[in-house]
Amino acid sequence: MSGVKRRKAEKRRRLRRAKQVGASGRDLPRPIRLALEGLERFGQYAELGDLDAAAALAGARLTDAVQRIARLTAQCDAFDVLEYVRLHNAMANPETFQETEHEGSAAVIELVALIMAARGSRAASAAGDGDQPVMRPEQIVEDIQIAAMEAFDVGSMLIMFGSALDADPLRRLSFGARLREVAVRNVAYGHMVEDTLTALFDQPAVQDACRRVMGCTVRQIRDVFSALQALHDEAWHGRFGALREFRQLADSDTATAGDLPPEVVAQARHLWAQVWDNPAACSTFTEEAIASSAGVDVETVRTVLDLFTTPLVQRPSAEVALEFFQGRSPLRVRPILRDPDGSFVVVHGGLLIPAIRERVEEALRFDQRAWDVYSKHRGQYVEQAAADLIVAHLPGCVSHLGLEYFVPATGVETEPARYTKVVEGDGLLICDDVAIIIESKAVALRAQSRTGDPLRLRQDLRRIVTEAANQSERLRRRILDDGGLRLRDQNWLDLSGVREVHAIAVSLEDLSGIATVTSDLVAAGLLTDSALPWTVSLHDLRIISELIDRPAELLLYLRRRTEPDITRRFHAVDELDFYLHFLAAKLYAEPDPDVVHRELPQLGAPRVRDRRKYRKQQLELLTSRTDALDAWYMHRLGYRRTPADKPRLMADRGLLQLVDDLAARAEPGWLAMSATLLSGDTPTQRRWAGLGERLAGQTRADGRPHSAAMPGGTRRGDSFVLVWMTHPPYGALAAAHAELARYASAKKHQWQLDRSFGLLYNGDTGALVATAYDNRLPGPDPQLDAVVTNMGLMGIEALRTIRPVPTQR
Repeated sequence: MSGVKRRKAEKRRRLRRAKQVGASGRDLPRPIRLALEGLERFGQYAELGDLDAAAALAGARLTDAVQRIARLTAQCDAFDVLEYVRLHNAMANPETFQETEHEGSAAVIELVALIMAARGSRAASAAGDGDQPVMRPEQIVEDIQIAAMEAFDVGSMLIMFGSALDADPLRRLSFGARLREVAVRNVAYGHMVEDTLTALFDQPAVQDACRRVMGCTVRQIRDVFSALQALHDEAWHGRFGALREFRQLADSDTATAGDLPPEVVAQARHLWAQVWDNPAACSTFTEEAIASSAGVDVETVRTVLDLFTTPLVQRPSAEVALEFFQGRSPLRVRPILRDPDGSFVVVHGGLLIPAIRERVEEALRFDQRAWDVYSKHRGQYVEQAAADLIVAHLPGCVSHLGLEYFVPATGVETEPARYTKVVEGDGLLICDDVAIIIESKAVALRAQSRTGDPLRLRQDLRRIVTEAANQSERLRRRILDDGGLRLRDQNWLDLSGVREVHAIAVSLEDLSGIATVTSDLVAAGLLTDSALPWTVSLHDLRIISELIDRPAELLLYLRRRTEPDITRRFHAVDELDFYLHFLAAKLYAEPDPDVVHRELPQLGAPRVRDRRKYRKQQLELLTSRTDALDAWYMHRLGYRRTPADKPRLMADRGLLQLVDDLAARAEPGWLAMSATLLSGDTPTQRRWAGLGERLAGQTRADGRPHSAAMPGGTRRGDSFVLVWMTHPPYGALAAAHAELARYASAKKHQWQLDRSFGLLYNGDTGALVATAYDNRLPGPDPQLDAVVTNMGLMGIEALRTIRPVPTQR
C-alpha cells in the first residue's frame, strides 16, 4: 500500500472513530460528555489492572495525538492553521444553534493554539520530501480536529485517573474543578460580563488605580479588544463578499452553458483565492490599525497587548498539552499569541472579555494601595448587585444591607441584651414572614485551585463557600432563636414574625462543577446538611432573576435547591441546568417516609409504596438544559432573527392565576403559601386551582357554606394546612372571614402544624374574596383546644389515613 493510500485509510478510521465519539451521549454538555466517553472506554485501560500503567497508556496516546497535530501543521503558517480551526469550531448559524448538538469547541481551539505556540514561531518549516506533498491548512483542518478530539478523549481520562476515581469527596471536587478549567468556556453571556466589568472598573478611583499600575484603564482595554473583533469581522466580511461574487459567477448563464472562457475561469480562481488564501491576514493587524479603530493611541495598544499576549516559545508539544489537561493554560488570562517577529493573533474572541478581570486583578495585586481601592469597591458592588437581583422579586420587602449586630461571644451569653461580640451580615431581606439572608464573596479561586490542587481548593472553598454558609447560619440562628437582632446602635430589630429563613451565598467567581455538587461539599466537610445555602455566581443569579416571573417561584426554588435530599439526588455542572430542570417541574426528591413519620406522625404511618418509591430513587445527572435559554437570549441580543420563547415554570394555568391574585392582594402569608401551592404535582395543582369554584358550585346548589382542608409537609418547620371555604351570597363577608380564620387556626392547632392558610370564595361567583393566615408556633394552647372542641372537629386519631399532599415530580 502506498503512503497516500495508508494516510487515506488512517483518515477513514479516525473519521469513523470521531463519529462514534459524537454519537455517544450526544445530548450531554461537552465536559460531561468527554468524561462519560472516557468512562465508556475505561475497559481498555482497566484491562491493564494497574492505574499507573493505565495513566501511562493514556499519556502515550495523548502524546501521539498531539504530535500528529504538530506533524500535520509543520509546513503551514501557525496563524493560518489557527484561523481555520477557529472557523471549523465556530457557531454555524445562530438561528439553529443548539449547544447540545454543536460539536465545535473553544477548548479545541485553545489546545491547537498551545501546540502551535510550542513551535516557537508561526513560520512554516521547509517543504517535505517528494513522497509527502505540502498540505494547505484547509486540507488538513478535519484531521487536526479529529486528532484534537482524540487528545481530549485521553486527556479527560488523565483527569479522571488523577481524581475522579478517588472516594475522597474533595478529590471529586478537584476533578470538577480541573474538568471545568479544561473544557468549560463562556460561563456567562457576554453582555453580562461586560456589565460587570463596567461596574467594577469604571468607577473613577478604580480607573486611576488601573492607570497608575498598568498604564491603561479597563475601558481602554475593552476598546482595544472591541477593535480587534471588529477588524476581524470586517476582514472576513470582505472575503465573504468575494465568495458571493464567486457564487454569482458560478450561477451565470455563461457558467451554466458549460463552456467557460479562460478569463472567467481565471476570475473565479482569483475570487476563490481571495476568500481562502492567507487566512491569518483576517486576524493579524498592525498596532496603528487597532489604535485607529479603537480610538486610542498606539502606546495604549502596545500596553494592552503586553498585558494580554502569550509569546510563542519552543517547547515539547506533548508537555504543553499535558499542562493544558492539568488545568494550566496561559491563554486563560493572556489570550493573544505573539510571534517573535512581532505579529500577534487572538486565539478566539470568546476568551478576550472573560480574561480582563482576572488579568487586571493579577496586575493590581502588585500595588497594595491600588488593590485596597479596588477590592473595597468590588466587595460593595457584589453585595449591592446581589441584593438588587433578589429584591426585584420581593414586592414590599424590607432590606437591611451591611448589618452590624451582636452575637454571643461565649456559651454563657444567653440573652441578646448581654451579647458582646459584634459581627456583620451583608444583607437581610424580609418579605411577609420569610427572611432571605445574602452573603456575598468577591474573592477568586487561585490558579492552583483551578488545576484541582486539593489543599488550595479546600482553602479557597472555605473562603468562598464555607465562610458564607457559617455567616448566614449565624444570622439565621439569631432570627429563629432570639426573634430579632440587637444592632450595633443598640436598637432592636424585631423579627419575631419570621417563620422561614433561606440563605444565598453569592460569588463573583463562577464555581460551575464545584458549588453545584452540594453533596460533595457536605461530604468534604465544607458545608453541613443543617445549613445549606444556595451557592450561586452573580452572573447565574442575574440570569435566573431574568427568568423568574413571580415571587413564589424564587421561594420555591430556594426550598428545593437547599433541600438535602435534592442535593444528594441531582448533580449538575451548571446552576442553570438546575434551574431549568426546576422550571420543567422535575427538581423533586421523594422524602424518606420514615423521617416524615417521625417528624409529623399526625400525617399518617408510612406506606409500603412510599418506602419503595424512596428506595428506587437514584442519582440523576442533569444534562444540558440551556438550548431554549440560549435561543431566547440570542434573540434578545439581536444575534437571532427568529423569536424564541422565554423558559417558564411548567404549572397549571389556573393555579398560576391564583398565585398571581395572592401576590396582588399581598395579605399575610401570601408568599409562603403561594410557593406551597406551586409545589404540588400536576393533578394536585389542577385540583387546588379549581377547588374554590367546585365548593362554590355546591354552595349555589344548597345555599350553605362548604369547606375542605388538606395538610402537608415533610418535617417540622415546613408543615401546613390549606383550607378552602365558601360563604353564601346572603351572608356577611366579615363574619365569613372570621369563621375562615377561626377554622383554619383550629385545624392547624388540632394537627399541630406550622402554618395554616385559608382561602374564602364567594359562593355565588366563585371569586376569591379573602384569605386568612396563622403562623403561630405549634404547641399547647387551651383557648384553641376549646375552639377545636366547640367546632366539633374530628380528633387526631381519625387522621391516620390522611396523606400529605403530593408534590412536584
